Amino acid sequence: MTDIEQKARIWAEIDLDALVFNFRQAQKRAGGAKTLAVLKADAYGHGAVQCARALEKAGADYFAVAAPEEGLQLRAAGIRTPVLLLGVAPDCMVRELAENDIELAVNTVETAEHFSRLAGGLTVKAHVQLDTGMSRLGLETFKGVEQAGEDVIAISRMPNICLQGVFTHLCVSDTLGEDEYTRSQIRLFKETADYVKAHGVEIPLCHCANSAAIIRFPEARFDMVREGIMLYGVAPDQWMNGMCELRPVMSLRTRVMQVKTIAPGTTVGYGRTWTAPRSTDVATVSVGYADGLLRTNSNRMSMAVNGRRVPQIGRICMDISMLDVTGVPCARGDVVTVLGRDGDAGVSIWELTDPVSTIPHEMLCNISKRVPRIYYEDGRAVARTEYIR
Repeated sequence: MTDIEQKARIWAEIDLDALVFNFRQAQKRAGGAKTLAVLKADAYGHGAVQCARALEKAGADYFAVAAPEEGLQLRAAGIRTPVLLLGVAPDCMVRELAENDIELAVNTVETAEHFSRLAGGLTVKAHVQLDTGMSRLGLETFKGVEQAGEDVIAISRMPNICLQGVFTHLCVSDTLGEDEYTRSQIRLFKETADYVKAHGVEIPLCHCANSAAIIRFPEARFDMVREGIMLYGVAPDQWMNGMCELRPVMSLRTRVMQVKTIAPGTTVGYGRTWTAPRSTDVATVSVGYADGLLRTNSNRMSMAVNGRRVPQIGRICMDISMLDVTGVPCARGDVVTVLGRDGDAGVSIWELTDPVSTIPHEMLCNISKRVPRIYYEDGRAVARTEYIR
């Protein structure tokens, strides 16, 4: 047992072996294409630096982040693998990012002109983003691939700009009944890239496959794939469970603070939303919505205590939740599993997200900074992150 497990009110366990296993699954399905591991949002709440170190060692070709600070954090930690900033860099940070060899997404000709001017003699490695139907960011290909292609060519010829890649994002590759739309996005992407290449411009990396496309659309591989949620052991959508073997990376655990017995008719928690139908043993545990638990899961979820699943009762508080542990041996200090396995019992990420109509991505990203992370390899704790000490 680590000292965090002894002293912490709550902690997350990150299985780096599972992370690398999931990376290998993406690598196998890439069919020889390069792999880009998405580490935005602190690696979906898992800890970007530690995950990057494990994946760099495993041979990841690229990393992607969404905010400039995320890329700079990786560089400050000694990560040397190429890093792509998927978000649009603010003008004031272009030079600093170029100095740190962080590659930048370019979504318009005007953006590229700004980057070219602000680079100050440095080279900006650029990945031009194409909008193939998501209507979010990028050059619009659905209005005509020729114009989009000409824009890519123009960007490639700007001073201080080195065209490193062209990419797009598939918006329904994980959605039943939308395969034709996904294939139309892939087709627009390929036609635009082919137009650029036919006019003598080399594109080192064409990439568009997200986790769902890695699993379902081999034609989307191109030169590189971008594995996101699958890295963390979660299928892109629940109906895709089993299509690719994945191992959950994060477990979330807390402790029992107190156990008491309440009489029939006694209410529990704010708003008195739960009433004891019988004599009930209530365990108060140290996890709440400030830790990342969703308040909307109140009275709708379970946790695991000493190898048994028990229902959560009453409203989830900022720092505290209550459980009905009637018939389950339970005492102050016992470990409670919020997410993950506890012997024969366990709680999956889908159980925490489906009832409240959200997705695992949101739940994992919501695990707050006050929750320390412990990192495991070969069953041993090898590192930890404590944001608050």
